[in-house]
Amino acid sequence: MFLVYNSDLLAEDAFQLTANDRAFQYGDGLFETIRYEAGQLWFWEDHLSRLTAGMAALHLLAPAAAWSETLQQRVLALLAANGLTQACARIRVQVWRQTGGLYTPTTNQYNLLITARPGQPFAITNQTKIGIYPDIQLAYSPISGYKTANALPYVLAGLFKQEQGYQDAILLDQQGHLAECVASNLFWFQQAVLHTPSLQTGCINGIARRQLLRAFPIVREGFFLPASLDEAELLFTANVMGIQVYKGQLSETLQARLLTLFSPA
Repeated sequence: MFLVYNSDLLAEDAFQLTANDRAFQYGDGLFETIRYEAGQLWFWEDHLSRLTAGMAALHLLAPAAAWSETLQQRVLALLAANGLTQACARIRVQVWRQTGGLYTPTTNQYNLLITARPGQPFAITNQTKIGIYPDIQLAYSPISGYKTANALPYVLAGLFKQEQGYQDAILLDQQGHLAECVASNLFWFQQAVLHTPSLQTGCINGIARRQLLRAFPIVREGFFLPASLDEAELLFTANVMGIQVYKGQLSETLQARLLTLFSPA
C-alpha cells in the first residue's frame, strides 16, 4: 500500500518519523476520517471545514487558498495508487505540528499524512448492547469539537466496551450529561423530535451529526441525563460510516430518508 506524506507518494514501509516527532511526543495534531464510496468523497467540504477550523484552534499555519483542490487531488491519486477507485475506502487525513520545542512549540508549520484502506459501504444495523462508560468524563473546550491526536478517553471507553461485552459505550460530561459514544454521536427520537447532546458537553462536532441536524427541521440539542433515554422511542448512534440502532425500529420512510442522506443506495 502507498500513502501521501506532505507532497510525496510513498510506499508505507518507506515512511518514517523521528523520535521527537510532535504527533508521537505530544499528540499535537488533528485528523479526519473520510468515507469514499461510489466514486465520491462523502461530505468533503464538511470534513475540510472541520479540519481547517481545528488547525486554526491549534494555531497551525493556515493552508493555502488552493488547499482544498490540492488535497482532494492527492487523496484521489492515493486511491488510484492503492487500486481503490472502484471500491469503498476509508481515508484518514492527519495534520500535526512539525518538530521543534517541548510543550511550547517553536513552529506552527505542519506535516500532512494521508492513508487509504479498503472500507465498507454505509450501513444501517440493529444492535442491542450499549452501556455508560463511568471512568473519564468529557469537558467542553475550544478544541473539544475536533478530532485531535489525543484520543485517550475514546481508547479507554473502547476497552471498557470490549471488556463489558457492549457494542458501544456512552461517554458523559463532567456533570453527568450524555455526550457521545466511542466513535459516533448519539441521537434519539421522542415525540417526533430529534434529540442529541449539545456540543457544550465536549462531544465531537461530527460530520454525520451536521447532516442530521440539517435534514430534520425539529431538533433539540441540550443537556440530558442518562434517564432521558428511557423515554426515547428510537435510539441510535451515527457517524459517516454507518448508523447503529439500539432501541426501537426505523420506519421504512425514515430508513429511506437516512439512506438517501448518507449513501448512494
